[in-house]
Amino acid sequence: MDASSVTRTVSVTRMNSGDHACLGFDDDETRWELRAAYADIGLSRGEQVVFFTDRATTAALAAEQLSAGGFPLGPALMDGRLVVVNEVPGYDPATGFDPAERASTWVELTDKARYDGFSGIRVVGDMGWAAEPGVDQDLLVEYETGLSPLFAEIGFTAICEYDRRKFGDDLMGRVHRAHPKQALRRIGALDITRAGTELRVAGDVDLATREEFDSALAQALSGPDRPRVLDLSELCFMDVHAASTLVRLAYGLPCDHLLAVRSRPEQDKVIRLCGAVEVPQLVLGEG
Repeated sequence: MDASSVTRTVSVTRMNSGDHACLGFDDDETRWELRAAYADIGLSRGEQVVFFTDRATTAALAAEQLSAGGFPLGPALMDGRLVVVNEVPGYDPATGFDPAERASTWVELTDKARYDGFSGIRVVGDMGWAAEPGVDQDLLVEYETGLSPLFAEIGFTAICEYDRRKFGDDLMGRVHRAHPKQALRRIGALDITRAGTELRVAGDVDLATREEFDSALAQALSGPDRPRVLDLSELCFMDVHAASTLVRLAYGLPCDHLLAVRSRPEQDKVIRLCGAVEVPQLVLGEG
């Protein structure tokens, strides 16, 4: 499997301008927690944030849900930095799904946000409409696949929300593969994925997830098909225990097996402080 073709898992707090991610969810409370964190990051960067939601989600309800999650974003809703939209661009129950119209909406919104003085725009799109009768699934997947280069070009950041309670496993799998990134399903979660010769770790490694991290890393590094690359670049947090575990397990690798570690500067520093420089099997480099 080519690692470059595998969807990357990322926390919503680590999404950058132009990222296009899929969120498969089955818990409305957790979805609002993710929306809140995602919006807060965007607002802190001077971006406009737009929620495309179902008709039952009013601005008042959004403010209530966001505040309940510890993000009092009411002022942003009042002054237009955060907007709740109940319309579905490019879809009408009577005429069906128009991918070109929907895609052009994203370009227009990006241009308008920048004209209005925002540094960019990030959007959440409730994809519940795509579960309605008459929506061509092949056309939907083709549309999602084509969005990624467009979003990267114009700097449009988006999370497409798919409710697993409405969509079948087959379509969810296809939609997942159509996105270059997959959003972690909750804040503080950990995801460990094998992609070719790489082992990718995303989310948080702390007291709540260290057992999962320790077990997965030990299993990966002890088998005959050991990864050559450990990609930690999508981690939001890594504690000293996790860094020490990595150094200890790497020390037990065969002398001729090098493990390249990709990480951000803060993670690289912690790993080095835990004795990585004394382990010749570890090759550290910022990713």
